[in-house]
Amino acid sequence: MVALMQRFKSQRLPRIMEIKEHVDQGYRLSEYDRLFLDEAMHDAQRNIRHVEDIPECQHLFIQLAHLYKQIMNKAFDNENRA
Repeated sequence: MVALMQRFKSQRLPRIMEIKEHVDQGYRLSEYDRLFLDEAMHDAQRNIRHVEDIPECQHLFIQLAHLYKQIMNKAFDNENRA
């Protein structure tokens, strides 16, 4: 479980934040970005059962879902403007 959280904080979260910054600047998601986000969300859904009794982890998963929604909404807006 600790390894899961470390991986998320050191690998997944920085890349997700890069993608958010990219779409916030008006760029469209690349296919690679979409695949990465899909994989990150799939992993989160698959692993939530391991951390559902830990409040800090629950909060992190909620934030991840919110961040994913923000990115996808902005990416959709950017696609419509292109």
